[in-house]
Amino acid sequence: MNKTKKKILNTAVILYNEFGIANVRNQDIAERAGMSLSNFNYHFGAKKDLIVAVFDLMFETLQKNVYGNSILVKEGQGLTITKSYFEFQERFCFFYLDTPNILKMFPELNEKVQKQIEESYQIIKNLNYLAIGMGMMKPEPEDNPGSYDQLMRHIWIHNHFWFANSRIINSEDNLVKKGIESLFSLCYPYLTKKGVLSYKQFIKAL
Repeated sequence: MNKTKKKILNTAVILYNEFGIANVRNQDIAERAGMSLSNFNYHFGAKKDLIVAVFDLMFETLQKNVYGNSILVKEGQGLTITKSYFEFQERFCFFYLDTPNILKMFPELNEKVQKQIEESYQIIKNLNYLAIGMGMMKPEPEDNPGSYDQLMRHIWIHNHFWFANSRIINSEDNLVKKGIESLFSLCYPYLTKKGVLSYKQFIKAL
């Protein structure tokens, strides 16, 4: 990717985070990036082209910085991955603040987003079962089969909408750390003493 395209994409993300996709024109991005609209249009002739490119950047960043580290997954480093995910959300918060409307405006993104959600489900599920094997989480209760599949979905919902919820209640105080603390409360009933200690140590080190 050339420098001009990279500058346009980074500027677009900044403005989308400030004002939302629907309220930002390509002309606004060109002005903030310090270039002419004709130069901008040479790289992205339509808003849809720019949006698709921004989301390609998002998914590439997600794979590289969050889900791409297979060693962390194999070692069950769920909290480190979660921290990286919250940091990723900070960079691209516009999407998490307005997910349903964005997918309605740009339905061509649905397939990619659904694929990313399924991947997230699987990673959370794998990390939970690795945590059980490491003695961090209690085994799934025999009298309540499928409860850990529900926990997986609850963790995804919590993590995906954490920044949106924080914005609604006007909380701006270290959202990454607060997100880990909130996730700890959600997972607490499923943790062993070893798991509780590990969570507390991780949070203290943030």
